[in-house]
Amino acid sequence: MARIDEFGRITLTGRIKEMINRGGESISAAPIEGLIVAHPDVMAVAVIAMPDPLMGERVCAYIQPKAGAQLTFEGIISFLKEQKASVLQFPERMEFIQDMPLTAAEKIDKKVLRVDIQKKLAAEKE
Repeated sequence: MARIDEFGRITLTGRIKEMINRGGESISAAPIEGLIVAHPDVMAVAVIAMPDPLMGERVCAYIQPKAGAQLTFEGIISFLKEQKASVLQFPERMEFIQDMPLTAAEKIDKKVLRVDIQKKLAAEKE
């Protein structure tokens, strides 16, 4: 994804596959990740689309706390409110994990996280 300013300059703003379609509203994962990783107790974050039968997709954040930090859903939401984040940027689910899965290129492997959330949702249905 990109945008063009009034001077004709092109700025890359994200990847289409990292867009979350929540009830027809397109939400970009990157700005949400930027807001959450600014929390002083967050080591790493990955925001993914979580399948939802009603809305199509919802925002899910996988968060790796810094060593010894105790993060909560409510604490992250409160931090986002302090940062003046839009309610559309509030994750509807958070998974706190000890280590982010990485690709061979040392980037967060969102494919692994998408599979993980699908397994968790399926297990919760049963």
